[in-house]
Amino acid sequence: MTTKDKLVYGATCVFLAGSAIMWGLGNPIGQQLLTSYWTYVKFILAVMPAVFLLVGLFKVWVKEETVTKYMGDASGAKGFLIAIILAFSCVGGLFAALPTAQALYSKGTRLGVIFTYLSASCVCRIPMTLWEASLLGWKFTITRYAVAIPAILISSLILEKLLKNTEVPKNNFS
Repeated sequence: MTTKDKLVYGATCVFLAGSAIMWGLGNPIGQQLLTSYWTYVKFILAVMPAVFLLVGLFKVWVKEETVTKYMGDASGAKGFLIAIILAFSCVGGLFAALPTAQALYSKGTRLGVIFTYLSASCVCRIPMTLWEASLLGWKFTITRYAVAIPAILISSLILEKLLKNTEVPKNNFS
């Protein structure tokens, strides 16, 4: 276990202990914190097995040549469009998108397309879009997409250029 892992586990234990103490002393914030934490943990435990199963199937069934052809260095705008469409279907937020992004990268996806996928999966999910449109209206949602998607594409291209000569391991978790 690394020092960073110990710090994360230690901080989590301090948070849980502090919340439990607050709750034990009658402070309702402690109970709210523990309830929110437990709700989040249950959600992650419900979603992540399916995410890992789908990522595993993707790694086994989809050929590297196919991914490289459609999302690799020579894919052009098509790769970015596929990343945005794929991000629309992402369920579970960034913690579900990260394993997918790693699988895409290990199959030869262009780094800018990976950044686009990760950013778009935070901004362009179908459930979030429907919820937002029902609360704020379609005009707001369309305007937000008109601003967010170009910003995502520009920032992804900038990050790709900045990190072009950086060596990023492709099979960290395989």
